[in-house]
Amino acid sequence: HLRALFALDFPEYEVEYLENNMFLNSKYPWMHASLDGWLTDRQGRRGILEIKTSNILQGSQWEKWNGQVPINYYCQILHYLAVTDYKFAVLKAQLKSWRGDELHIETRCYFWEREELEDDIKTLLDAERKFWERVESGQRPALILPSI
Repeated sequence: HLRALFALDFPEYEVEYLENNMFLNSKYPWMHASLDGWLTDRQGRRGILEIKTSNILQGSQWEKWNGQVPINYYCQILHYLAVTDYKFAVLKAQLKSWRGDELHIETRCYFWEREELEDDIKTLLDAERKFWERVESGQRPALILPSI
């Protein structure tokens, strides 16, 4: 339903979706993406549509959305852009929370151009490549994670 609402709210995009889709990229054979939708803008450029629904139960969960997108969703956008080679991404988020006895629903849309994210995409690709090399070589991860 959220994909259909996005299409109504943003008629400048053609919205497509196929159930059980799987995008692959021959440059990165260990990577794949299953998109919530893909977009074509009026210039014919292709983009990703990612949809999130989130039940916000604590104030700390709101902090993850305070002026930004939670890092795990942002990394997913970067990964999907790397796999698809698409030119832009849109994340539509429906955030639900209770305020007293009332359900509050807030919908947000975030838009990114790939060219603005190229450095972050490269950083993520490098990390994913290193991780996959360790998987293939059977190297176990450290027992204690390094600080970030």
